[in-house]
Amino acid sequence: MGATAPRAPRKLPPGRHGIPADQVAEDQRGRILAAVVTAVGERGYGGATVEDFTSRAAVSRKTFYQHFANKQAAFLAAYDETADRVVSALRNAYSAHADYVASARDALECTLRELAADPDAAVLGVVEVFAAGPEALRRRGEIIRTLTELITEHTRDLPQAAPGASFTAETIVGAVLEVLHNRVQRGEARQLPDLLPDLLYCVIAPFLGHERATEERAKVLRDPAG
Repeated sequence: MGATAPRAPRKLPPGRHGIPADQVAEDQRGRILAAVVTAVGERGYGGATVEDFTSRAAVSRKTFYQHFANKQAAFLAAYDETADRVVSALRNAYSAHADYVASARDALECTLRELAADPDAAVLGVVEVFAAGPEALRRRGEIIRTLTELITEHTRDLPQAAPGASFTAETIVGAVLEVLHNRVQRGEARQLPDLLPDLLYCVIAPFLGHERATEERAKVLRDPAG
C-alpha cells in the first residue's frame, strides 16, 4: 500500500453548478474533515476552533453545524476516518501473508508510511485523541482491542510467550503506540518509517525469540524495500 498524500480540500465552483445536493453535502463534509485534521495538527485539539475549521474548509458556520453538532463531533469523525484507514491497511497486510513475520513487517511498514505521509493526521490520531474527551478515548480503546485481536489471531500457532498470545499481543500494541506517540509529539512523524527495523524486532521477539527477531531486523536494515 502506498503512502496517502496529505489532504487538500477543494471547494466546489460557486453558483448554479448543477451538482446534486448529496454530492455537495459530501464535498462539504470532506472539506470540513480535512480542515479538522489540519487545524488540530497545527494547533492541537484545545487550540483549534470551529472558526479554524470553517475558514480552512471555506464553508459557513451554518454549513458546519448542518454536518456536525460541535467541535468534538467533527474531531471524532476525523479520528474515525484516520483510524479506519490505518486499521484497513493493517487488516490487508495481515490477510496478504500466511507467515506472521511477513504480515507483521507489512503491517508496520504500511502504518508508519501512512502516518508519515500525513503528519497532521498522525498528530490527531496518535496524540490529540487524549485531549478530546472520554468518547475519543473509548474509540481509541476499541482500536487497541481490534489490533490486539488481529495479532492474537495470527500468533496462536507460534511459540507462546509465558503470558499467552492475547496478553502478549496487547502489550505489543501498547508499546508500539507509545513509541509512535512519543515520536509524533516531538514533531518526528515524517521520520516514522525509520523505526521499522526496531519495531519489527519488538513484535517478533516475544513469539519467535531474540535470534529470529535479530535476523529479521537485519534483513530490513540490509534491504529496506523488502
